Amino acid sequence: MKASPSRVDRGPVRTLLAAALAMLSVGCTAGSSDDTARPEASCAYVVDHDGRTYLGRDETGIPVGKPLGGATRAACDDTPGDGDAGEGPALMTAFTVRGVDPGVAIAVAEDPGEYRLVVADTVRELPPELKKLTDRF
Repeated sequence: MKASPSRVDRGPVRTLLAAALAMLSVGCTAGSSDDTARPEASCAYVVDHDGRTYLGRDETGIPVGKPLGGATRAACDDTPGDGDAGEGPALMTAFTVRGVDPGVAIAVAEDPGEYRLVVADTVRELPPELKKLTDRF
């Protein structure tokens, strides 16, 4: 009769796997506080303009300045495999936000008269001039 090989303790492996899955689920649902520039959504509102990537925020109706040209919102399919192709990319117009450097934030308009704030993906905390605008909402 042969002796069966000893079982390897899989406890640490399962613990690491559980921790990795927990981090992934938190990353998908994490929200943002008022002072951070990070969006909250399963499909983030991502806009490309002039070689920069901007992340959408909830604020609309912010004071806009001059038009900057075209921008593109990235496509989104937050539930792949559901038979729905999701949303394709959207073309829109970018505008300056009064008193804010366009390298920090711009506004975009998908519909006339409706402007949404988008903040450069390199910004971690809103600068004072932008925070003053967002505090109104």
